[in-house]
Amino acid sequence: MQIGKHSRKLVELRKAIRNGTLTDDGLLAVEGPILLEEAHRSGIEIVDVFVRPGVAMPQVLAKAVYPIPAQVFKTIQDTEHSQGVIATVRPPRFTLEDVLNAEPALVVVLGRLQDPGNTGTILRIGESFGATGCIALRGSVSFHNNKVMRASAGSVFRFPHTGNADSDEAVRALRLRKIAIIGTSPAATTTIDKWDWRRPTAVLVGNEGSGLNSEELAYCDTVLRIPHRTTVESLNSAVAAAVVLYEAFKQRN
Repeated sequence: MQIGKHSRKLVELRKAIRNGTLTDDGLLAVEGPILLEEAHRSGIEIVDVFVRPGVAMPQVLAKAVYPIPAQVFKTIQDTEHSQGVIATVRPPRFTLEDVLNAEPALVVVLGRLQDPGNTGTILRIGESFGATGCIALRGSVSFHNNKVMRASAGSVFRFPHTGNADSDEAVRALRLRKIAIIGTSPAATTTIDKWDWRRPTAVLVGNEGSGLNSEELAYCDTVLRIPHRTTVESLNSAVAAAVVLYEAFKQRN
C-alpha cells in the first residue's frame, strides 16, 4: 500500500516523533523492530507499520503496512542509523489510580528528570525490581519520547506510569494512601538499608544535575543515603534508583 510524503499519516508521525508526543489520533510512534516486537509481545495494538525498502517486516500483526522510499523514510526516522521500521501503536493509558492502587505500593516519582535515557532506564529498573508504578512530575521528559521508549526496552508498554503530574496533587494522593515519600541525599545520615521497604513507599528521584530541590525535599518523610565512597560526589539518577529499588526488592523477597 503506497503512501505519499505529505500524507496526513506521515505528517502526524513526524510531528509526534519530533515533539515526543502522541499523534492527534492518540497513537504512539515506535521505531525499530525490537521495540515493535516488544509492543506486540506486550499485547499492544499495532496500527500502521512503515517499512524502508529492503527491510524485513517484523513478525507482528498490524492493520496496515506501508513501504516508504528511503529518502522519505529519512524525514521521519528519529535515529541516525535507523533499522528501517517505524510503527504507530495504541499505547496503554495509565492513570494516577493505576500507579497507586497496587499494594504494598512501591512507586518511583521522577522530579524534573530531563534525560530520556535515564527516564527509560528507570522504567526498566522499576519493572525489573518489582516497583508498582512511576509518576513523572511536571517538568520531566515525556514518556512518549522515542529515546525514553528505547531505553525502557519495552517496559514502557507494561509498567504503569503517568506523566506531567502536578507535584502537590501527586503528594496529596500519596499521603491519602499513607505511602511514605523517601528521598536520597549524600548528606543524609541514615542509609537505605535501614528503611523497611516492605512498607508502602514512594522513592523521589531528583533532577540529574541539581538533585532534589528544597520543595521536593520538603515533600519527603525521610531522606536516606546510598552508601558509596566519598571520592564520588553523587550517583547518576538511574543508577541511584537501581540501588534503592534493589534494596527494596531484597527486603520484599
